[in-house]
Amino acid sequence: MRIIFAVALLCWSTPSMAIIDGLEANVDSFRSYVSIRSISPYPSHNGQEINACGGTLVASNWVLTASHCRGSYEAAVSGGAPVFVGVNLQSDGTFGAKLRLVDVRFSPARLGSERLDAALLKLESDATEHGAEIVDFFEEDLIVGTSTTTVGVGLGLEGAPMEYYESRVTEFGLCETNRADFDAAHDFCVGVPGSTQRTGYGDSGGPLYIMDTALEGQYRFAGIVKGGVKAGASGSEETENIRYTDVSKLRGWIDEITRCNGVSDGTKTSAEDMTTCRPIGPNASLFDTYWRIDQIYEQKITATNNLREPHLVLHGSSQNSVRATVGCNRISASFTYNDQELNFGPAASTRMACPMPLDQAEKRLLLLLESVESFRIAGEGLIFFGSRGEVIANMTAVYLP
Repeated sequence: MRIIFAVALLCWSTPSMAIIDGLEANVDSFRSYVSIRSISPYPSHNGQEINACGGTLVASNWVLTASHCRGSYEAAVSGGAPVFVGVNLQSDGTFGAKLRLVDVRFSPARLGSERLDAALLKLESDATEHGAEIVDFFEEDLIVGTSTTTVGVGLGLEGAPMEYYESRVTEFGLCETNRADFDAAHDFCVGVPGSTQRTGYGDSGGPLYIMDTALEGQYRFAGIVKGGVKAGASGSEETENIRYTDVSKLRGWIDEITRCNGVSDGTKTSAEDMTTCRPIGPNASLFDTYWRIDQIYEQKITATNNLREPHLVLHGSSQNSVRATVGCNRISASFTYNDQELNFGPAASTRMACPMPLDQAEKRLLLLLESVESFRIAGEGLIFFGSRGEVIANMTAVYLP
């Protein structure tokens, strides 16, 4: 395979230029790929449309891309010029359709790690009606040495063909340096053996695929392009290693957002002022409901050693108090609320020493109570949001006999 060179990505001021001098791809294998479109800021392009970032169709009208591509799509929800997404790229570089982007959701935060570099973009209509295909996710472990394929659209100008490059999963340490935003909790590293001093492969936000060994020719979605790793403290040269967001870490969040199938209740709840989904069936009551705690900061919370189930109960009326536990100490606090806003006061706790892993889970619960800014109930599910509108906890209503 030829060595592939690309232009350095300098955020939105210079939109990502994907896979220059790559190999032409068979578009039939990658119908889930999408291109976020914009007018090129470069004088040499004479106002032509360009690929701003790539993405992947994960539901009929939802695209997964990188949050660091925000500059290419934030106008869709800030009242600026419309943003369009090209779907079902053809072999001649045209698209089956260009659909307007109408909503954005940013990925949840994780405790003690960098924010996941991912965002979900809502399209105005069903992309599959224009020949696009919803991607299949890679379900297996990412083993070092696994072959990978990244696709993009060359310079991204109208009519540019889809291109690809091949690489393989490498050790975390090759990307985990002080010159790169990388977190092994939700990222992974890919290398292209023999290539050096490149300035980036692929287009930011675009997909990395892994071929299913059981179904030859079938590709599964494994990662989102984050960017390369600088070879030195200055200059544009980069090593052969590229950072990717591991999409397996996002499955629960993706399912939560996309399961409403594009139906909105018209309300605004998050700090990002994004639209929420219409719940299926009646909503559980926020108050006097036993809420089983399922996740805090994307970490699963489960009962341990036959101890009490992690849960919380909010008592309303004149009390406005919460009682909570992860199975060790009993935690209590006051709270205030107004419509979808929710804030907890300082927490009080009993003083038992908690065994592992309950001690860490309890620290997360205490931090959670300090961080909640708003909530949403969808059927029997309760979600807490932080100050930026990120999901910080998921709970389920349990009705006791």
